[in-house]
Amino acid sequence: MKLQLTPSFTYQLLIMLETKLIWYKHYRLFCDEVILAYDKPPYWAIELASVTYQGKAIEAVRSFIHSEQLSAGEPTGLADQYIACLYLKYERSEISWASFLLEAGRYADQCERVKEPCEYFYELLNYLEDGEFNLDVERQQREELRPRFAKEIEEIRKIYEVFRDYYRQFLSR
Repeated sequence: MKLQLTPSFTYQLLIMLETKLIWYKHYRLFCDEVILAYDKPPYWAIELASVTYQGKAIEAVRSFIHSEQLSAGEPTGLADQYIACLYLKYERSEISWASFLLEAGRYADQCERVKEPCEYFYELLNYLEDGEFNLDVERQQREELRPRFAKEIEEIRKIYEVFRDYYRQFLSR
């Protein structure tokens, strides 16, 4: 199996689902592999294998996280990995730079554990809007922001690439 089923991974899976970086076409074959690899596979993998609705997938993983089986607590840096998931969506052209800044700002506003406060993202968005969404402004902002989250982006990218392989396999069937 390409991914280790650690508590940290389970939290990362949740944020990848919450940000819609992955969906059932990404995780269905992964879950099938988990089920076959374990005598007693985790319940969330069994449930996820049969779910296509994103809300149900999030609920399944969140239920597992809040169960007694995973009482270690949320790993540090997870909030920054949420921002990294949004950044990967931007990088893949799934969302615009303005949408990335807005969503990152909203998340930072409610979370407060992100290394940059919500004002950081909102100020970048205001400057982008004031510049009429100029591509040079976007590039400058991206060059400023990316190094701040580089470690988290690369961590999430490694996991995401595995899920992209599962996605491609799913599409080829």
